[in-house]
Amino acid sequence: MTDTDVAARPKTRRALLIAVAAVVVLGGLAVRTAFFSYTSDDYRAFVSQWYEFIKQNGGFSALKYNFANYNTPYLYLLAILTHIPVPTLYGVKAISILFDLVLAFFTYRIVALRYPGTWWPLLAGAIVLYLPTVVLNSAAWAQVDSAYSAFGVGGVYFVLRKRPWLACVFFGLAFAFKLQAVFFFPALLLFVLRKRVPWPALLLIPAVYLVLDVPALLAGANFGDLLKIYLSQSDTYDQLTLNAPNVYQYLSSVSSSSALKIGGIVVTGLILLALMIPVVVRKSELTPARIVLVSAISVTLVPYFLPAMHERYFYPADALSVIAAFYLPKRLWAFPILEQFASGFAYAPYLLNSRQGGPGGFPGFPGFPGSPGSPGGPGGRRGSGFPGFPGGTGGTGGRRGGFPGGSRPGGTGAGDARPGGTGTGGTTEPPGVNDPGHLVQRNAGGAQSGQQFRPPGGGNGGMTTGTVLVDFWILSTAMLAGLVLAVWAAVQDFRRGTPADPQPAPEPVPEPDPEPAPEQTKGAPE
Repeated sequence: MTDTDVAARPKTRRALLIAVAAVVVLGGLAVRTAFFSYTSDDYRAFVSQWYEFIKQNGGFSALKYNFANYNTPYLYLLAILTHIPVPTLYGVKAISILFDLVLAFFTYRIVALRYPGTWWPLLAGAIVLYLPTVVLNSAAWAQVDSAYSAFGVGGVYFVLRKRPWLACVFFGLAFAFKLQAVFFFPALLLFVLRKRVPWPALLLIPAVYLVLDVPALLAGANFGDLLKIYLSQSDTYDQLTLNAPNVYQYLSSVSSSSALKIGGIVVTGLILLALMIPVVVRKSELTPARIVLVSAISVTLVPYFLPAMHERYFYPADALSVIAAFYLPKRLWAFPILEQFASGFAYAPYLLNSRQGGPGGFPGFPGFPGSPGSPGGPGGRRGSGFPGFPGGTGGTGGRRGGFPGGSRPGGTGAGDARPGGTGTGGTTEPPGVNDPGHLVQRNAGGAQSGQQFRPPGGGNGGMTTGTVLVDFWILSTAMLAGLVLAVWAAVQDFRRGTPADPQPAPEPVPEPDPEPAPEQTKGAPE
């Protein structure tokens, strides 16, 4: 084999890798197109309405109003979307799918640190891209959990690359997109305590958040409202769990409890401290495998024990459980299987029932009326209208579905068993003293001026709604089993005190050639 052939081999392999990766990406996009026409209730009640509000109020200039309960980065993307001639539903889903690809890319890069020059990284990225929850979250649900998860996993990648400042920029991007980025923070705290991340780098997280608010401030947004956006999210739901396969599914007789919510937060903190203190006291080394494992445990444990969690909040665990299994395949091969089983089937009650029973009209946003209601479709279960608003009606035997009426009546349908209520028309009023620049919406259900439209949660221990394919106590047990498996692998590894990463044998150091003896001069004495 000539030197030219040897030099050509890496180029050929790289070209083949790019070709296979392109096929994987195109296949992932093709799978997602099968769900593009699906419209979830969340999309209809929130995202599409935010889009319409932005479009009706001048694009970016609409950001001066407090009309959404998401932070500004996602609203910037919606504002950009209003200038692109694509169907709204497809454009919204394309945003989320873009972050699916970013998440798969960082999965590839993290696994490539463990298996350089192999096909394993591409396999890991493909698995994450094709995970049922990853596909459904963006392509069907039109949610954007992929954004904060992609940036959070990117932060883990840069911690592994020993670039802590850039890692904190990525954690800041994750936090700016969604509050659930805090699931990464226990792991980040451990990285700081073990000096993998300098504590001043943490200041970049709020700095990134504030910098991303600047365009909205320039548009006229209220700075206080931007700072309080996550505080307003935290008190939206009273339920202990909202279809999340976590510990609160075992409390079938309790739907909500302030004492249990406070206790759940305290218990979560105590568990995290119990796991972190021995690592800090023993000054255990954080090897790459341990960094991945700690991150996976963090994003699984926190939503498992915290109250008021949605089923979607295990999204970052969906990806990191796969990455952890590639780093420690003998010990953690079952972790992503258990986690995905629980997380995936937890999506069923919402997605399978999201279109049963036609919605009533949507509430009117400031300055324009709501949409008319649509007739109910066939359904099987009785759901619940949103608080303060009668729902749209189901079809024959249908569930009492949907959403409140806007400024026009909601749709009605024939229901022989339980006809649901009709959507109720709202009215608009001129701007008030306490609501300058807005047209105040008032609904029959009693929403006050300035209040954001809030849905109820999904399930809790005794009130999981929708079509349940697998009992939630089974899903919660599966999630717990995966978490225990990961924690046990970490405990074993840290107690052993040896690195979890297989250490390659050191290459032999060639001995230096002996120096030639100095030449002797003729005639010199010996």
